[in-house]
Amino acid sequence: MATHFADRMIDAIEQKQAPLCIGLDPMYERLPKQIREIAAKARGDLAEQAAAAREFCQSVIDIAADQVPCVKLQSACFERCGPSGMKAYFEVVDYAHESGLLVIGDVKRADIGSTAEAYAVAHLEEVFLGEGDKEHPVAVDAVTVNPYFGVDGVQPFVEVAKAGGQGVIVVIRTTNPSARDFQDIKDADGRRVFERIAERVNDWANQAGCVGDSGYSLVGAVVAATYPEDTKLLREMMPNSLFLVPGVGAQGGTIADAAQAFHDDGWGALVTVSRSVIYAWERPEYQHLGEVNWEDAIEVSMMDAKGALAEALARRATSTTPEA
Repeated sequence: MATHFADRMIDAIEQKQAPLCIGLDPMYERLPKQIREIAAKARGDLAEQAAAAREFCQSVIDIAADQVPCVKLQSACFERCGPSGMKAYFEVVDYAHESGLLVIGDVKRADIGSTAEAYAVAHLEEVFLGEGDKEHPVAVDAVTVNPYFGVDGVQPFVEVAKAGGQGVIVVIRTTNPSARDFQDIKDADGRRVFERIAERVNDWANQAGCVGDSGYSLVGAVVAATYPEDTKLLREMMPNSLFLVPGVGAQGGTIADAAQAFHDDGWGALVTVSRSVIYAWERPEYQHLGEVNWEDAIEVSMMDAKGALAEALARRATSTTPEA
């Protein structure tokens, strides 16, 4: 890996001309019938599900490789399949890298002390795939982490990430409605919990050795598209953190909402689209393609999302350009 996650991500976004990340959430029950039939050759129910997840994700990667800079793997979809699932997870990571994509492991881990250190090593350091002369190391480019334990829970990930040229993306503002029960609690100064977390993340992002040549830090932030006004505030509070922006599509956010996560120059964020793309054949506007043409539906929906984001950023740039 190169020496800095954010620099590599900025380069990849520029190369693909699309600050878009495809979320790979392979739920067995929703996978195309053709994929499940291929995987049925595997022995055992969990092994079959893991094989299906791997086959499906690799097919999506084939479609995405020339269009977007990265994919995000939801580790829970693989973990549910036990050891065969985790093997499939790293095989998908390896396949994505071979296809020229960066990979974010969506693990949302945290703890304190030696447990946090163990989580950091488990999810960021290399594992080995293959046998004999074909054995080779595999590791994700970044992981998501939970800030609930404070710096004690995050710093071990930052240290491992520094050493490996990787990233740590801290969850700040999430898409689920009940998150507001905690994230919107105000302190004595009227500051909400997620704002206080953002202050700390900005501190962590500006530690020695965290900011790359691009001006962005290896410490990023998960900021949902579903609260655009909050997103604008958080963009100001964390100027050199890359934002990973979920919530577009199935969770109610729009591409225009997600555009608020970017700086005026059009940089600084990566919008994630997951179920709205990888299960596109279920959506009314793509149902005419049918499940039998599920790959076509994914490709068309991915290109639609890419075009919509480009248009939203162009409109935002026009609206923020000062008059002569």
